[in-house]
Amino acid sequence: MAQPRNWDDRKQSCSVREEKRHAANTRMRNSGVGIFIMGILLLSRGVEASTNTLTPIGSIGVLFIVFGTICFLWAWRLIQLEK
Repeated sequence: MAQPRNWDDRKQSCSVREEKRHAANTRMRNSGVGIFIMGILLLSRGVEASTNTLTPIGSIGVLFIVFGTICFLWAWRLIQLEK
């Protein structure tokens, strides 16, 4: 039978906190990849071939690419610092 959780034990609290932090960093890394891919899709739709310029959709795609890259790299760094 499993032992009941001791809420006063600091070791148990720290391990749960570390697991939640790792899960949050992993979600942030995966979200960064999703935002990056969304930016690529927006950028591919936001370029006018005749004048070779960006439309407003294309510029939003560039912002998504930059923001997704920053999220991914920041989360990657946080995950590496946990080890």
